[in-house]
Amino acid sequence: MARSGVPRRDLWWVMIFCCFAAVRVLVFSAAFPFFNNVDERRHFDLVIKYAYGDVPRSAELISPATLSYLSRYASPEFLSPPEHFEGGYYGPMWKHRAEEVAPTIARIEEIWSRTPNQECSQPPLYYVAAAAWFHIGQLIGVKGGYALYWVRFLNVVLVVTLVWLAYVTARIIFLDQVGLRLGIPLLVASIPQDAFYGIDNDVLSPICFGVTFICLLGWVREDQRSIVLGVATGLSTAASYLTKLSNLPLILVAVGVIAWSCFAQARSKTLRAAIPALGALVACAAIPIMAWMSWMKSHFGDFTGAASKAQLLGWTARPFSDWWSHPIFTLSGMWTFLSELIASFWRGEFMWHAHTIGSKGMDFFYVFSSLGLILITIASVLRTRTNNLTEMQRRVLWIAVACVIATIVFLAFLSLQFDFGQCINPSRERPYFFQGRLLGGAMIPFAMLYVYGLHRLLRAVPALELAAISAIATTITISEFLANRVAFASEYNCFHM
Repeated sequence: MARSGVPRRDLWWVMIFCCFAAVRVLVFSAAFPFFNNVDERRHFDLVIKYAYGDVPRSAELISPATLSYLSRYASPEFLSPPEHFEGGYYGPMWKHRAEEVAPTIARIEEIWSRTPNQECSQPPLYYVAAAAWFHIGQLIGVKGGYALYWVRFLNVVLVVTLVWLAYVTARIIFLDQVGLRLGIPLLVASIPQDAFYGIDNDVLSPICFGVTFICLLGWVREDQRSIVLGVATGLSTAASYLTKLSNLPLILVAVGVIAWSCFAQARSKTLRAAIPALGALVACAAIPIMAWMSWMKSHFGDFTGAASKAQLLGWTARPFSDWWSHPIFTLSGMWTFLSELIASFWRGEFMWHAHTIGSKGMDFFYVFSSLGLILITIASVLRTRTNNLTEMQRRVLWIAVACVIATIVFLAFLSLQFDFGQCINPSRERPYFFQGRLLGGAMIPFAMLYVYGLHRLLRAVPALELAAISAIATTITISEFLANRVAFASEYNCFHM
């Protein structure tokens, strides 16, 4: 009876967490004008291409259907301060007479019509979903600049889904520990990653791999693996790949976990019963992934499309012998890479007047609390006789550790491969893939490690655990509002439209 009552009590709290995350994403998505500095123009262009059935076959130019949005609703505030413009900002195009702005709009559209979209080789899943959402908006009469915000507001649905998945994961693993069961979804609801305030495919990664992570829990248990589990694992794995290539290390971790499970079953001579589930998994994962890779090879010349993107950005491959001179192999370089990756994983990468939004104090907190609590978790899992972890919980925490470390190592590996030429970010001066949104697929595993580390730190006073997570959530929410408040005054945002 006690156990059956747990979900009932939790439901109200999880609904509150979901509402909090939804309101936060809705408000900041409306507050920030278009188009942010994280390639939002190009991501929106892909949404429009897919909405009209134009699946890119090369690094195509910006779609003509996108140009009117780019010319009429763009704000200069992300990358340029007002002193860079004579007399300050001109103001939104929609606030001026049509004949007054017509020459400027025509000039802007002419420039962008000659611009290739280097994101054309991105996997399609997010853009298909956003295109469908765009058409729903069109059907209910959302037009003009409001259509831009309508596409952004898809993130409200996605963040609510993510918080719920975080709760489901925590409930499966820590059913009898309320601080962990509720602390993990509360932290996920509070992480102020600003990718959720724009149009980009990073927002779908934590959801797709979140489902995969839940499926992996079924593979590490001792009970029988079903065909349904195999189908769910295969489809969610394929979805992770078809959302973002940065999810590849997470997929490799999932493959390793399933291979370990099969090896264990082979040793116990029970593998035969799992063969149908394995067959379903392989089919459901391999067919979509191989189909997309074939499309990439046929139209972009390589299986991932990365080569064409690198060429457009001016990146060139570094000889292997030059890798070892990379600054990431120095203490200062490694710290720059790791600290910026962790800080931007929390706060994101938006800029305002050419300066990254955020505070050094909060960055310091994000970096040191993350490293400290994750190290506490790892130390706790290693000390098998000094905590009350079950074998299943121990395995899942190790999987979470592997997810976070594998993604970090993958981004470090990518940093070694290229000379970034004249590119701004990454650049020759700062040659690192330390964009925290690329770590987003591991958001639920990261939150689990973070909250479990806090759980171990406060084990002498467990009653403080939820209070501590609530205090962290409150602090970062207030800090986020103070940092992002500049956007509310923008004449280019949804509130002034």
